[in-house]
Amino acid sequence: MSRRRAPKGQGEGARRLWLLPDPGEDEPFIDVGKDGRGTLHVSVAREGRHDDFRFVVTAHHIAVAERSALRRWAVFAVLFGELAVFHADAAPARPPATCQQVIDTILGGTDSEVEHYLTRMNKRFLGGLRDSLALLSKTELTRSSDREAFEKRLWFGVEPLIMSKADRARRAQETHRAAADREIAVRKIFEPYNDALLMAERDGVVQHVVELFGSNPVISEFQVGAPAHHDRYLTFGSGGEIMVRDGAVKAIFFHVQPTEAAQHGFTGLNTLIPGLRQDASRSQVEDALGKPVVGRTGPSTTHSVGGGFVKVFYDTWAKKDAPNHLKLIQLTAEDTYARTDPSDERCPCCAGMLVRRASASGGVDVGSTITALRHGVAAGRLRQAHRWVALQDMLTLHDSGLMEHVAAHLECTICRRHMAFALHRDADPTFEYASLNDIRRRTPEPVPPVEQWGDADRIAQEAQRPEQVATDGSSWILFAVGEQLFMNARCWYSAVDGSRLIRLEAAEVRQYERDGEAYLSRLQKTINRTWTSEEDPWRSRDLTRGGMSNEEAIEASLATPQEEQA
Repeated sequence: MSRRRAPKGQGEGARRLWLLPDPGEDEPFIDVGKDGRGTLHVSVAREGRHDDFRFVVTAHHIAVAERSALRRWAVFAVLFGELAVFHADAAPARPPATCQQVIDTILGGTDSEVEHYLTRMNKRFLGGLRDSLALLSKTELTRSSDREAFEKRLWFGVEPLIMSKADRARRAQETHRAAADREIAVRKIFEPYNDALLMAERDGVVQHVVELFGSNPVISEFQVGAPAHHDRYLTFGSGGEIMVRDGAVKAIFFHVQPTEAAQHGFTGLNTLIPGLRQDASRSQVEDALGKPVVGRTGPSTTHSVGGGFVKVFYDTWAKKDAPNHLKLIQLTAEDTYARTDPSDERCPCCAGMLVRRASASGGVDVGSTITALRHGVAAGRLRQAHRWVALQDMLTLHDSGLMEHVAAHLECTICRRHMAFALHRDADPTFEYASLNDIRRRTPEPVPPVEQWGDADRIAQEAQRPEQVATDGSSWILFAVGEQLFMNARCWYSAVDGSRLIRLEAAEVRQYERDGEAYLSRLQKTINRTWTSEEDPWRSRDLTRGGMSNEEAIEASLATPQEEQA
């Protein structure tokens, strides 16, 4: 940017007007003569040298610059933006003669005209500069959607220059004090609820929360998983809800959006968190609760509050300033980032998949549970993990006695929880809901060859399953189903990664038979070259299905023609 230099070269009786708050710290500045007129100086760093520019200003311009921080910042922005400070190896974005005209406009017009010029005409500063002008001129303006881009490109380097050292220190202190005050206030607000977590339902602190939510809650109870947990929900018409698991409070909910029990949602949100309304945006939630825990962002954000964790759910991954997406606020004693959320226990898609026997013991009805899970897969509500035992094979494998644990894993397409259903050789069946993090830590027990436990039809079916026959270890994998060949080609562009799964056509198979793996490497490079193009010729051949493994996608592609023929 500009360089510091001593105020030499001033004529007798002249004075120097610095456009930045710290006198003598940096440029630009105006040398003012005894006649009231002056010369504005700016030096721009480019390719290891400094280019000096000078612009004539009138006595009126100087008077305006002296009394208006808005004008000084506007001139600064134009000079350092239009003279290509942020593109040091390029020529000036505007020639100096045009910059002179812009300076005359800024220092000769009204504040509103300055703002209009910079935010409407000058596309380089559209959005972000508008916010900075609002800050300096104390004008209430709409927050810009380009603020983040502006901060990265301009404000990070400019803010320290347009603020004095004292102002910077004062602002830092104010920011720190405001954050500390907010943290104390939020912790105090949630303290009664945090105190109730992990406590027995009859405890006084839990009963205090019941009083805060209202009276006469609707109580629902059911068993979850095997071995079974006993869940008890106290649902209030105010939109609040208490979840009790095995006698202790596991979670407290504030349903912001309407529910069957609370037709208007949790209307006391503004009382719970002052300044926060039901139509609040992400930005307003962060202003009220503070920044979320690092890495805990997405369709939900997690905030550490006192001794608990407040998780805020949104109904979509909306922009920060988009209103009316706040869905649910969940309070738990532990961070559920790598676990399942209590709010998902009544997921309409996967809750109730476990079927219990009608007998007094209430054990797992294995056959009915497998049927329910298979119906869920067929309807698209559940997705089966390919590397674990298939649902259709569980009973046969269990009866064979060849495996210690016959386990199937499925994923819910709505709440993204995983269901681990297992039949054990010497124990009762188990059924649990787990997170992706938990599932990835588990290693499936190897399945014995199908010839040891399957009938003739199952053995024939296994022969038609995709088999990995070759790979280069990083960029492509070749699968075979009978005489048909399928290739998964890894694709990437910059930090974006993906793949194309294609069935090789007859000509491509002949090329592979002639040139071997070298042909597949060339083919992968060809596919990768146009992967991000709108006119990618391989897109129409891609067999990839969301959430499916390569093998599952291949099987689905082979099943489609058979179903259509039927």
